[in-house]
Amino acid sequence: MRLVHLLAIGLLLALPLGLAAQEKKAEPKPDAKPEAAQPEAAQPEAAQPETAEPAAEEKSETPTEVPPKKNKGHRPYTATEFEMENMSDIEIENYGKIVKIREDSIAKMKNLVDTTPNYPNIADIYYRIAEFMTENTKYKIALQAREYRKDYERFKAGKLDKLPEAPKKDYSASLPLYETILMEHPKYYRVEEVLFYLGRNGVETGRSLNDGDLVEKSVKYLNKLEKLFPESQFLPKAFLLAAEYYFQQNNLFEALKYYKKLVEQHKEAPMYLYALYKQGWVYYNYQQYDKALANFEEVIQSLREEGKEDNTLRHMTLKDYVITISEAGLGWTSARDFLKEEIGEEATHETLHSVAQKLADNGFYDDSVAINNYFITLDQNAPRAVEYWNAILNIYRFNFPFEETEKQVRGLRFFFRPDGPWAAHNKANADATAAAKDLLVKWELSLGEFYLAEGLYFNKGDDSFLMAIRRLEQTLEKGAGKRTEQAYAGILLARQGLFRSASEGRVIWVAENVLGLAYPDDYKLPQKLRTQTLKKNEAGYMTDREKYLALADRQGQKPDLKPLAAVEMEAEILYTAALINYVYGHQPEGLKDIDALVALNPKSPYLGWAGDMIYDMSARAKDWAGLQRRMKAMLDAGNTQITPEGQCWEYYCSGLIQEALVVSKEGQHGDALEKLSQAAQACTDNINKAAEALYHLGETAEKAGFVDQAKKAYKKVLDKYSKSKYRSMAKRKYDKLKRK
Repeated sequence: MRLVHLLAIGLLLALPLGLAAQEKKAEPKPDAKPEAAQPEAAQPEAAQPETAEPAAEEKSETPTEVPPKKNKGHRPYTATEFEMENMSDIEIENYGKIVKIREDSIAKMKNLVDTTPNYPNIADIYYRIAEFMTENTKYKIALQAREYRKDYERFKAGKLDKLPEAPKKDYSASLPLYETILMEHPKYYRVEEVLFYLGRNGVETGRSLNDGDLVEKSVKYLNKLEKLFPESQFLPKAFLLAAEYYFQQNNLFEALKYYKKLVEQHKEAPMYLYALYKQGWVYYNYQQYDKALANFEEVIQSLREEGKEDNTLRHMTLKDYVITISEAGLGWTSARDFLKEEIGEEATHETLHSVAQKLADNGFYDDSVAINNYFITLDQNAPRAVEYWNAILNIYRFNFPFEETEKQVRGLRFFFRPDGPWAAHNKANADATAAAKDLLVKWELSLGEFYLAEGLYFNKGDDSFLMAIRRLEQTLEKGAGKRTEQAYAGILLARQGLFRSASEGRVIWVAENVLGLAYPDDYKLPQKLRTQTLKKNEAGYMTDREKYLALADRQGQKPDLKPLAAVEMEAEILYTAALINYVYGHQPEGLKDIDALVALNPKSPYLGWAGDMIYDMSARAKDWAGLQRRMKAMLDAGNTQITPEGQCWEYYCSGLIQEALVVSKEGQHGDALEKLSQAAQACTDNINKAAEALYHLGETAEKAGFVDQAKKAYKKVLDKYSKSKYRSMAKRKYDKLKRK
């Protein structure tokens, strides 16, 4: 039996690729050609630091300021992605060739342990079993990772509906064996390796299985490795494992400690540049942007110098470098010069376009303006000057005083003047010339819209509205091109402001209602209404309304004022025209505007706001058929959020009843009876309207000589609507008929 055991040991020792050699071979290789980066499961979007203070000797290096919440779409390149991309197919195949041999050897060694528990080299047997288990698990993970990459590419291409799950690194079967060696054979000559693999396998397994206790326990083994073997070849990998775990847990203080150990003590390690990159991410999260940029620059430059310009890590670092520049506000010229060296002038210019926008988004307006001016000075005749000027003016309009914006618009006029060099150089470029003309119109309109905003939103008075009208009319006189609709809409809104002001606040600008800023009482007119001549501003509104409505292919353009985003411009204009006509006693004209609004969109909230006005105008104009039509359109469209459904039905019923009474006076009793019967059926939810319809039905039937029908109508009022205000009148009529 002893001879058999020795032969088995000899066979095992003769197997190729011991664990130390395998681990060394499987380390990430920055020089291997990477594939596209894949997302790591459960990777944090942006690590946040814990509040623990750094050790006294590290305070000058370790950041403690709490960082802001980062963009959820921005995350670092991960160690798992790094490893997946740097394990070649040849390596995977070599692993696969000896999987079966390892499995057979594991079975034989387990049998040896079971049958000979006092075997003198039992620690070696435990080590070999754990080693072969680890290698076979690594092979399985490598196969899964390769399939994962393929599935992820299919997912990105829309060929897979569900995001594939990244492979889990579960080495749990090997952990008890390594722990047994440490407990029972603490002087084993390979204890250095045991500590590393116990820590490494435990960290990987704990992260995959979301077992924080296992990870913390495993990190202690890695720390013990550092303490007992300060020159160990496994320390770089140990530091990276610990750093990545703490980074994933958002414990930046601990993560930075381990990244720094790797970066400062192991510059020759294969994962040095990756660790430097992730250290930059820690600084980025701490908002120590100067340190983050320094790290990123070293990674980018080193990989270029090594001939790895297409390396995925380099591409990811370049992306994060640009984002950091945009958030740092440290000036952009040094970054420009660095990028020119690394990616060339053309790519740098394209990158700077993105940087300029991001700087503006992050509040670094001067830097963003400076970049756009830099592009203008590079080639003052370039067609893209239109784009740069537009970006500059967008920044000025919303972030600088109006006078500064107006000054920039004057500069815009001068730059694109018809007799200037840009116009001459781009004369044959129809697209660029048209874009420049439209840009001039856009920013001329913006000056008028500034005054419009002052009046509408800051209550600066009539002068603001008058100035807006003058500026916008001047732009129209010069020719507003495709922005003509926008110009007229601005003028009409300014006139609305003047109309509201003239009404001493009784007329609320309807856009405020749509935006939920006000809920006014309806504008009530006196019973006796005198038709008045429209004032100059209101007459101007009607003229401009006609010009606006006559425009072909209206697209709903509106002034470029953010609060107007929810406003349905054509509906708003028709509503206000109806309101002006209502106030000045021009009921038929106002109802035409309402009917145009119904035809435009019966679901429009403007119809809801106009509910009472529609009834009052229809009643004053005695347009009862029109009242029914308008209310029915709102009911059919479900437009009852502002004017409630019950109110719409009441107005509809009033239209039916009043139209029937008009017809009855004209002697058309049959038609009147039909309409009143229809009203009684339609208005059962409103006892007063239903009772009113029945009462008038009884009256009309009496006039027509239909006594029985009249008695039934009066009796129904008494029986079904006894609580209505028509009960007593119906009772008198009914009793009188009964006595006949």
